[in-house]
Amino acid sequence: MPVVKFEREGRSIEVPKGANLRKVALKAGINVYKGINQFLNCQGHGLCGTCRVEIIQGDKNVNSKTPKEEWVLRGKFLIAHKVKPNLRLSCQVKVEDDIVVLTMPDYEIDKEETLERIKVFAVSAIFGILFLGGLLFIVLDFLGKI
Repeated sequence: MPVVKFEREGRSIEVPKGANLRKVALKAGINVYKGINQFLNCQGHGLCGTCRVEIIQGDKNVNSKTPKEEWVLRGKFLIAHKVKPNLRLSCQVKVEDDIVVLTMPDYEIDKEETLERIKVFAVSAIFGILFLGGLLFIVLDFLGKI
């Protein structure tokens, strides 16, 4: 059976081959969430990105990262994060052999990508407001209110 060593906690646990990392960690009493995220999370559906872990050793001993997982790790809305190759969502990791894991790793905000996202959002918001204003003008004109 594969062994998962949790570096920060100083604990190792044996897990069945193919086990979900988040499930086995929580079952063993190891918290993969920071702060309030232990209560506010997606319950292992790979949507929120709060169960981040870093695979320190044995990154070839787990399943590959999916495009969806990469997208969630990078940040879904305005804030973009820098993603190390071995950063994973514990809820998406299937353990095939021995690994060493760091729970709750630090991550950096990608300032350039975040700024680009904010610019795109601002331009989209301006065009949306102009479109709605034009639509309102047409409706009011049609109703004879202008």
